[in-house]
Formats: sequence, C-alpha cells, structure tokens
Amino acid sequence: MARLRFSEEFLESLAGLDERVEESVWKRLALVQDFPGVGSSLVEPALRHAYGPACLKVVAAGYDVLYERGEKDADGVEVVDVLGIVSQRAVR
Repeated sequence: MARLRFSEEFLESLAGLDERVEESVWKRLALVQDFPGVGSSLVEPALRHAYGPACLKVVAAGYDVLYERGEKDADGVEVVDVLGIVSQRAVR
C-alpha cells in the first residue's frame, strides 16, 4: 500500500467541491493507494505541462485527479504525490 501525500493545490480545490464529488475522489484515491499504477497515462497536453510529464490521472465524478508515483520512503513504502484536481470540462 502506497502512502499518499497531498499538495496544497489539491486540498484547496477539493474543499470547494460538493460532498458527492469529494466522496468519489476519496474512493478513487483509495484505489490509487492500493494500486498506484491504476491511473491512466493518457493525460491531456495542458495538464501534462502543468503537472509534469510523469503524471497519471484517475477520473472521479467529472474531474481528473492528477498524481505522480514517487520513490519509496525510508520504510520502503511507495509515495504517491496527489498533485491536483481539475474539472474535465475545463480541460476540453
């Protein structure tokens, strides 16, 4: 199981969403925590430019949750950096 590390940008964006969307996001992140490679590498160029070439995404209730797999920490646990959450409408 990976350890999730949240960016300030992600937390601020999530705080502005309704409860239904937030619940969906947490469910997807639980899946990422268990299986860090589950996300799609088919990330739109604008998001790849903003969040880095190695970012992955999972979809939750009309939003793309962007994250990046990191190195293992001192305990040998993989760290996943949750970078941001973006409305799919804003990207397309």
